[in-house]
Amino acid sequence: MKAILTRSVIRFLVWQGYRYCLSRTESIQKDDASVCITLTPIRSRPATRFLPQGYDTYFSIMHEPLEMADGIDDTEILVNLNDYDLEKYRGSLSIV
Repeated sequence: MKAILTRSVIRFLVWQGYRYCLSRTESIQKDDASVCITLTPIRSRPATRFLPQGYDTYFSIMHEPLEMADGIDDTEILVNLNDYDLEKYRGSLSIV
């Protein structure tokens, strides 16, 4: 499941033990974006020379993704969440 990257999503991922994000960049054709960056959180540092197929690079979750959460012009930024983490994230939200 993909979600829009926000600071609260990053905070949740850090609490869940994720430290890095694999990154995939694609060109898209939308009115508000021509680039889509999809981040997949992981707990341990990947081997740079052996990134999973389809991924361009990786980031420390507390650096680039934190900056990306504030928005980048003409860019859509999504994060892949597995169903289990997505349900835990939904349960962690308090609605006032």
